[in-house]
Amino acid sequence: MNTKVNPFKNFLQIFYDRIKGVKYGEKTVVDLELNNDSTIERIKNIIAEIDNRCILNFYDAFYELQPNQIPTLHGDSGAFTEIRKDGTDFKARLGNHGGFKLKGKWIKLTEQELIDRIFRSRMFNAGKIRLASRPIRKQWRKVKNGKTLYEFHHDISDKKNLS
Repeated sequence: MNTKVNPFKNFLQIFYDRIKGVKYGEKTVVDLELNNDSTIERIKNIIAEIDNRCILNFYDAFYELQPNQIPTLHGDSGAFTEIRKDGTDFKARLGNHGGFKLKGKWIKLTEQELIDRIFRSRMFNAGKIRLASRPIRKQWRKVKNGKTLYEFHHDISDKKNLS
């Protein structure tokens, strides 16, 4: 990994983001209630709010579940799922025990597949799912005694009212 600090390159990246209309914000996490009482309509409303600035995290209790297995709350089966939206496509990355399956590759899901996965697993998510700001970029910056890695996130302050 190249950790050389290039202030001019950093400036150009930020300038380019501004030209594209990217708005920086704090790293934000919004917890959304999800339990057995959550309706399909509520889940559809959450999915409708996902855009390129957000990542949605939930536990898919039924992922690769064997027919004789019973889903558990954050157990050995299932998958922690990270969802992002690129254009009109929903992409998922699935993992268990700290690692992402498929070597971190993103797989495409239809909107209906996503809704169905969340709905089926709603009672196995400890009462919530998380919507988080998506990172834009990382930059090394010079500081007094060396350098520090900064992470820039999208502004999703408009999503805080979803909870």
